[in-house]
Amino acid sequence: MAKKKDFGVGGPPPKPVIPIFPTSRTLERAAVSALVIPLPHGVDAEFDWWEYLGHGFDDTVSAITLEMRAMVARGRPKPLALKTIANGGVIHWFRFCVERASAGTPPTLDSINAETIEVFAGWLATRLKPDGELWSLNTARTVYQKVKTVLEALADRKLLPRDGLFPKNPFPGATDINRRRNHILPLSDGERERILRPLAMQVAQVYDGTHPGTPSTQLGLCVFAIFLKTGVNPTPFLEIPRDLQKCFMSHPRVNTRILVTFKRRANKRTKTPLEPESRVVSLDVYKLCERVLGLTEGAAKLAVGTKLEGLLWVYELDGAPRGMTTETLSAVANAFTSRHALVRDDGTRLKMSSQLFRNTKLNRVWRASKGDLLATARSGSNTPTAAQRYLAVTPDMLDEHRMAGEVLVDTLSAAGPRDNTPHSGCKDAFNGEFAPKDGSPCVDFLSCFRCKSQVIIQDDLYKLFSFYWALFSQRSHIGQDNWRKLFGWVTRVIDRDIAPKFDATVVERERARARSEPHPMWRSPSVLAALRSIQ
Repeated sequence: MAKKKDFGVGGPPPKPVIPIFPTSRTLERAAVSALVIPLPHGVDAEFDWWEYLGHGFDDTVSAITLEMRAMVARGRPKPLALKTIANGGVIHWFRFCVERASAGTPPTLDSINAETIEVFAGWLATRLKPDGELWSLNTARTVYQKVKTVLEALADRKLLPRDGLFPKNPFPGATDINRRRNHILPLSDGERERILRPLAMQVAQVYDGTHPGTPSTQLGLCVFAIFLKTGVNPTPFLEIPRDLQKCFMSHPRVNTRILVTFKRRANKRTKTPLEPESRVVSLDVYKLCERVLGLTEGAAKLAVGTKLEGLLWVYELDGAPRGMTTETLSAVANAFTSRHALVRDDGTRLKMSSQLFRNTKLNRVWRASKGDLLATARSGSNTPTAAQRYLAVTPDMLDEHRMAGEVLVDTLSAAGPRDNTPHSGCKDAFNGEFAPKDGSPCVDFLSCFRCKSQVIIQDDLYKLFSFYWALFSQRSHIGQDNWRKLFGWVTRVIDRDIAPKFDATVVERERARARSEPHPMWRSPSVLAALRSIQ
């Protein structure tokens, strides 16, 4: 299973060395508020938080700056992670501190306690996006985790209290699968075509040497074409070597190769099979990368002796080598969207991104495989749990969904311990795949049929088919279209994926029994009324 993003410092706690804070007003503010993070792409990330000095919490600003300098020196967290901590976490903490200071309670080192952290978590939950919408809980949680990394390091130095400082779970349900990625739906076929036409044309111009754009634009277009075709993650791909034999493996099929990238967080190499032909570009990925070797030859010579030596995705800017970054790609995507006036089906702006293309690739595989979660996971080099977080489950997709749990041809006595559900069983109703994980059991009994934690045995068939017939009984109450969207996929999973696993005679007997004399739960008028209320 892939690891979660690690914002931690790692290694043994540092010795409690207390920084010396400046006391003289003549001291340069930059000495206590400036931070430089050397990045692997040849450009340093520079921060200066001097504007937050003079509000009554200078010691906090200084302590955080000095601690992050120490993190840079230790090399943990990694430079790119540390950059996101700075511009995606610490900056929000300082803005929070300014608001607290204006209310008369500046968060100095001596005053930061559990109440301060709780107030900060609540403050994050009220932040707004540029369009005026509230941050998602997962966004608030991510910012909180980044700030927590730095504050925990200060607690290790005994500058902050350690015990009881951080609440156990300030954002319950933030990582729930139904909350994730709602803001970035995969491309529809029409949206994909709108990107595909101009992108294919411009990548062909890059290949032919006739594209008028800057070197970074040309490389960015090639990268996005590969993202659209493969769905690979951006950072590992941008770090592939110039020696293509190290990142492309031969495949038994003719003219087919496997792209190999290294993902540091998972500490493993990811293999992505590549098809030789694609509607994305008239060239395969390997040949496009071979062409990039020639386009970047001059920049590669300049990169000798630098951090960029040996990397493929480099370009020259003002006589110096530069590496492609996600920020560079974002600028290329913005210009591409503006140039071609790209919009989504709902009229909103359509911008290329690696996440969008990865979502699209996995959803297309999911549909093509008729809901095979394992095949979808393999295509993205994910675990099934990770792959499912990319899937935008629409009613049409639910029509094709297949069971993700287990069907055991056993009786209750042989199946081992499990939790009962209204229609079958669950490995762990409190900590299963879709469980809320807040101490309460999962009650989403419809989602059981797409959950890996579901377990169905022979003893469940009577209750399962009682539920099955109860669903069919709702068609006359909620209408055919609503029934198909809400319940049709469940009955299809039962018929297609579950029933064939058991002895046909037993299935028919329990099916008929359940229809003539349903399980007490599924003939209760209140339960059936609750079923009709599901939307």
